[in-house]
Amino acid sequence: MEQEAISRISRSIADSRRNPAFIPFVEAGYPDMEFSKELFYLFQKKGASAIEVGIPFSDPIADGPIIQKASKIALQNGVTLRKTFDLLGKIKEDMKIPLILFSYLNPILNFGFNNFVKELKDKNIAGVIIPDLPVEEAGEIATLFKNNNIDFIMLVSPTSDKQRIKNIVKISSGFIYLVSSTGVTGVRENFSAVLRDVFHDIKSVSSLPVAVGFGVSKPEHIGNLREIGVEGAVMASVFLKLIDQYSYDRDLALKQVGTYIEELYKTPQINFIKP
Repeated sequence: MEQEAISRISRSIADSRRNPAFIPFVEAGYPDMEFSKELFYLFQKKGASAIEVGIPFSDPIADGPIIQKASKIALQNGVTLRKTFDLLGKIKEDMKIPLILFSYLNPILNFGFNNFVKELKDKNIAGVIIPDLPVEEAGEIATLFKNNNIDFIMLVSPTSDKQRIKNIVKISSGFIYLVSSTGVTGVRENFSAVLRDVFHDIKSVSSLPVAVGFGVSKPEHIGNLREIGVEGAVMASVFLKLIDQYSYDRDLALKQVGTYIEELYKTPQINFIKP
């Protein structure tokens, strides 16, 4: 409980002016580093409670085609974990909200865990998500993060049973990332019918906030997450799709993203959870 009490991420979600808290995603280096930098400032201005920072990777198994395309372009631009840390160093004095690094395990192993943690602390990164690290192998890493006051955020899927949820909650901090549906990331129409039940299973064993991700993209989604009681909404593909659509005009792309955020939080209460 001590980690929960001091978590910058948990506190920022609790203090959010948006309901559920707005947690957007930036793919580092997509379409280039300068645009990524502008996105950080835009998301902060638009009321983000935290921002996920995606590290491009050649085999993003949890990601759908939209994020895969962004990751491929970022890699072609020469973006690495090292260059991402350099960017985060340039903006760290301006960021008043927590940043969360989203990286597959391989780039971290190549970088070295001790160097990784050192950079996280130097760049004032509040948390880490490693989507391909199973809970059965995460104990030592979770302890390393906890000892350095860095939140370790793990994913719960709609198919997770109660014992697995307990195991994940035991080593998680910041928030619990509830995956909306089975499969990969991407814009979708409907979420799993068991989403509400899994949310309540998490809440029965944890006081951590819960954020839902993988496909949150509509005002109806936001409205129903609010109705369920979910504290946070993670959004990625919907913004990357807009950026790709308006890639011919960077200023217009930023404007469209900002407008879309406002529209997302005009939330009719329409049931989107279907069997």
